Amino acid sequence: MRILFVIGNLGDYHVPRYEALVSAASSRGHQVALLEVFARSGVYGFPQERRAAFFANRPRMAETLVENGADSDGLGALDTARLIAKVRNFEPDVVITLGYNTGYSAVLCFLRHLTRRFKLIYMSDSKADDGLRQRTKERLKRFIVSRFDGALVAGEKHRRYAQSLGIPKERSRIGFDVIDVDYFSDLAQAASDNPEAVRSRFGLPQRYVLCVSRFVARKNVDVLIDAYRKSGVYNENIGLVLVGQGPLEAQLRARIASLGLMPHVTILSSLANQDMPNLYALAEFVVLASEFDQWGLCVNEAFAAGCPAIVTRTCGVAGEVVIDGVNGFVVEPRDVSTLAQRIGELGGEPALRKRLAAGAQSTIRRWTPLLFASSALELAEVTTRRTSDPARHELV
Repeated sequence: MRILFVIGNLGDYHVPRYEALVSAASSRGHQVALLEVFARSGVYGFPQERRAAFFANRPRMAETLVENGADSDGLGALDTARLIAKVRNFEPDVVITLGYNTGYSAVLCFLRHLTRRFKLIYMSDSKADDGLRQRTKERLKRFIVSRFDGALVAGEKHRRYAQSLGIPKERSRIGFDVIDVDYFSDLAQAASDNPEAVRSRFGLPQRYVLCVSRFVARKNVDVLIDAYRKSGVYNENIGLVLVGQGPLEAQLRARIASLGLMPHVTILSSLANQDMPNLYALAEFVVLASEFDQWGLCVNEAFAAGCPAIVTRTCGVAGEVVIDGVNGFVVEPRDVSTLAQRIGELGGEPALRKRLAAGAQSTIRRWTPLLFASSALELAEVTTRRTSDPARHELV
């Protein structure tokens, strides 16, 4: 079987997923090729070091379509024609792409139904409670999504949403939002072995609660600040470290000052992916207080570092990765009192933290790139039959 993996930009999170897919596919006698549409990320401002290392090794059957563009850019007519030519030249049995509403996924969907020569699988972490849903938009979305052959999604609630959009459950699998667990775990262990150097490098307090989030309204960082104040853990010299940036930064700083928390709160700009294990390793626990979050990869990362989490029910990881009372706590969005109570419990009970941390490390062993790869291959095999032509088709 020939599988073409088409993605807007192969960011650092996607590299281990793709590499696992290539390895697993090869073991089954399948071929996988990568077509990265844009060379730059329109989302992450920091260098994508794993992507750079991946392409520096000149991987076989992998190339970038638009070298001077970002995945926030649209596809022009010329690049659209080039994308179509690449796909037709490779002659895939299956195309796996990111999302169902990007310009390149729309082109692939059109081409799939025009030629009827390959099956099309999309990857997504959308779910039903990601904010207010409008009936008209959902009908249009269903019209589009039902034209795809399968869906590789984040978790079971995302799978149910895909089903509501026209993808039967037998043609969906979970495992999209995974991380390289061993990579994060190893770096976190190295940080734990030299904690004072890490604290000095990043300006970290001796003990702290960690939040990794953009400073936008739906992330509810203001709610976390209020809950942190209400919990009183700052009186026990447990600080709050916020990692992120965004349009609400000035408002959040003002709120911190008005609550008298400036000596207890540290704000760091967004750090490179490879720096984050240092912060997870030394944190007491992480908090994701979002109004809603499609997933919450920072929780995967924290769990790999043995750091438990408090998340809201409307985060994708809730009930999927974060199991209440097993490896963290799940609370309702904007429930300051309950969030403050949980912060106080985790901050004040070392035995509880240790138990939940062990649960976190145990849980995350399932959510690895191997799950992504096996789910992707299952979908490829479900949606199409293996071709008998053993010929090798290169991207040109």
